[in-house]
Amino acid sequence: MTVAAPANRVSPAVLAQEVGDQLRRAAAGEPDPVVVVTAEPDWPHEPQLVLAGDRRARVVACPSPLAIWQHLVTRPDGEVLILLTPLRTTELGDGIRSRIFRQRAITIEPWDVVLAAFGARNVEPALAAESWAGSALLEAMPAGGWPKLDAASVLSRDVALGRLAAARFGLDPTGARAADLDVPTLLRWTRRPGAVDAFSTLRAEERAGLGRWLTGRLHHPARAVIALIDAGHGPDALPLGLVCDAVWSSADQEAARAQGRIDPLLGAVRGDDDTIRRYAAACVETVTGMLADRDDQLRREAHGILDRAEELLTGLAATGCAGHSPILRTGFAHRLDRAAAALSAAASATGAPSATGAASASLDAELDRAVAAVADHVLAVDEASKVTRVRMARRLLRWLASDPAAADSVADGIHQQISDLGWVDRALAQVWAGDDVHAGLQAAYRDIHQQATRRRRAIDEAFADRLAAWTTAGPGSDGDLLTIEQVRRRVVDPLIAARRPTLFIVLDGMSAAVAVELAAELRHQWDEYDPVAGGGPARRRAAVAALPTLTAVSRTSLFAGELREGNQVTERQMFTAGRWGERAVIFHKGPSRGGAGEAYADDLRDALADPTRLVAVVINTVDDTLAYGREGDEPGWQLGQIGFLRSLLDLARSAGRAVIITSDHGHVLDQGATARAATDARSARHRRGDTPPADGEVVLAGPRVVAPGQRIVALWDPALRYRPTRAGYHGGASLAEVTVPLLAFLPPNAANPPAGWAALGPQHPDWWQPARTAAPAVAAPTPAATPRPGSGRQRRSPAPVEGEQPLFAVPTPTAAPPAAPAPTGADLVDALLASNLYVEQRDAMPRRPADAKVAAALRALVEAGGVLPLAVLAQRAGEAPLRATGFVTTLQRVLNVDSYPVLSLTDQDRTVRLNQQLLREQFGLPGAGERR
Repeated sequence: MTVAAPANRVSPAVLAQEVGDQLRRAAAGEPDPVVVVTAEPDWPHEPQLVLAGDRRARVVACPSPLAIWQHLVTRPDGEVLILLTPLRTTELGDGIRSRIFRQRAITIEPWDVVLAAFGARNVEPALAAESWAGSALLEAMPAGGWPKLDAASVLSRDVALGRLAAARFGLDPTGARAADLDVPTLLRWTRRPGAVDAFSTLRAEERAGLGRWLTGRLHHPARAVIALIDAGHGPDALPLGLVCDAVWSSADQEAARAQGRIDPLLGAVRGDDDTIRRYAAACVETVTGMLADRDDQLRREAHGILDRAEELLTGLAATGCAGHSPILRTGFAHRLDRAAAALSAAASATGAPSATGAASASLDAELDRAVAAVADHVLAVDEASKVTRVRMARRLLRWLASDPAAADSVADGIHQQISDLGWVDRALAQVWAGDDVHAGLQAAYRDIHQQATRRRRAIDEAFADRLAAWTTAGPGSDGDLLTIEQVRRRVVDPLIAARRPTLFIVLDGMSAAVAVELAAELRHQWDEYDPVAGGGPARRRAAVAALPTLTAVSRTSLFAGELREGNQVTERQMFTAGRWGERAVIFHKGPSRGGAGEAYADDLRDALADPTRLVAVVINTVDDTLAYGREGDEPGWQLGQIGFLRSLLDLARSAGRAVIITSDHGHVLDQGATARAATDARSARHRRGDTPPADGEVVLAGPRVVAPGQRIVALWDPALRYRPTRAGYHGGASLAEVTVPLLAFLPPNAANPPAGWAALGPQHPDWWQPARTAAPAVAAPTPAATPRPGSGRQRRSPAPVEGEQPLFAVPTPTAAPPAAPAPTGADLVDALLASNLYVEQRDAMPRRPADAKVAAALRALVEAGGVLPLAVLAQRAGEAPLRATGFVTTLQRVLNVDSYPVLSLTDQDRTVRLNQQLLREQFGLPGAGERR
């Protein structure tokens, strides 16, 4: 006996098309017919179907002849009725046939409709072999039909099933992205509400067929997803994959037991470790991409997946395996545990005489690996504050292990504060903020903070003695030390005399710690200079504040150009009555602010637009926060947190102005400061009177003290205060209060820097970074394989901060014998200049670069670890700033043989990078091919 094939399931689009065609061809027939269609009697769509010409019909499922009779006798007049039944014409009976359209049931042939929809003539045999595909394509056909094929006459298996899969998995099956059904899309589809259930309602043949096609296209991850759906765990495909990644990355007994508990959930891929690992890795990559996406909804979904993964991890008793996970929350917590233990061990060993060199090196290596593991976790971006504090604690330990030279003078102390101790203070603020819940980190931070604070206190105590002697000796007693009243004359006035448009910004209360953090961010958009280098070495500068270190004294002295006390009126009078008169204008807190919807006042904007005006702006954001702090905010300062500084600098850059950013005094933060009673206190940090100084105090007397009798008693100990608790204090004699940072910037690649200005390279101290190791060998990339800009998803990362990229790159130890010492920078450059290939490349240039300039530039890059600002490189090579970009472009033509990126310009052509290993490989220099 022949068994009839099951009836096809039809979609609204197919039904409307087929019935509409039939009614058009029978235009003279019955106006409101009953149309019987042989199809699966299931209609989960709207009962009203719109036909061609806006004609409407009602669709009803009729599984039996009795159901057909019922609708035939009860249908109202004036209605087109479409009855879906599994019965064929011969099974209807004469009575029914006599009352329906054309006295027969319409049979829809799937491939005829599908071919017509695609505009194809034939079906590829491989597609025809998929007996289920015609009905599935018929059912899934979108309202507008399948897209027409461009020029093909054969409908291929990949095209047809690709469109079908796109329809089933949530892509637009008619759009260009129908072919973009990739692993992340498939995995994310499993999280859509009802998506897996809808897939499960498909015919078994279609589910199996799509599974085979997906597995052939997407391989192991697709096989695992289909297996999970069949096993009833499809909606958990992504979170379970994250758990599998953690468990299958472990090799201990706990992991083996956890694998046994997970295996029953995996269905057909149970025991297939290769498939499980590949599927798990795809899940990690997919959720990582979701977390990095700019779409808020996608990121929320990712965090929901992480939450579910934690539930599964706990339910499967696999939390002990999560330490291997680069994405699970428990994995991040495990890495914090490891970092806390390593920090505590290193802190305990700091300064311990019993620690051998080998033991100390082992602790350091373990600590660097632990910190790197925290920073490399996917959640490090969302937990940026935790990562920052772990890094800062590590840096403080490295500083504690260093042996800085003692400051022999006030000038030495001021330079040490801006070049080294400001970075210490920046780290201390983060470590003091601590961790919210992790007891191990809290204990480690407390220990490290105490050690660093003790050392910092000893430095302040020694500086206080030198400051007292220098203050008594008077001006000119400490070489070329820059004092605050000299800043205008030595830094600002020469710019105006040279007709250089200038913006002079005073961030009231900015300490060295604030300055070094702010400068690191500004250097991404500006070139930093030493404005008083002359012909000497270039370095970041700072001035010494007037005493006491209060705004009324030190800021007035800054604007007046002489030591004196005053207020805003005094500052304005002295600033505008100076050498530049009406060409100078100063904006304090009130006048600089605009009205509603304005970042700053029109007067300030107009002044900045006039290149003949010297514009000074006072921003009080830092000083104002010392009163009450910034509740809930992270320690430290960034550009966007300081008033309208960002907008102001953007306006200055567009106007081509040089920018000087300085302060009037620094400050110390309250980190558990102790109150000391003093009836003669004039600020939180200084007092008057004849009472002898106690521990933590110093007498300052002499011409730099702007006070009655030119004498005060100031606190040098940052842990003491005279007045009620505030967020921070100034007025005392600690290095953090006395040091006035001086930052100087020009717009990127500015032509002709002012006379005496010298470009600055990286400014972070050595201990801020791990000891530099030779870079590992990098195979020369194939130019055609270079990733396209913007191709693929990339993990988010915070905006780079000077000296923070890359961090803690610890090479994996190997058993290989140590390589021969790498050539020094001089050896490498000399070998390059002597190589035949270099000579050929250089001589092929229309304008050959001078070997001396090439050598100077490359040596500077090698010494700096391969990265330098463009302005600094030009200066080191003896090239004019105006020709800096052209000079580097010429070097690229010489060095980038066959387009390999030996030398590159990044950061909007402001930073030059040298790949030393690739240089060796391309030119056959010593060290080529070695892995270091």
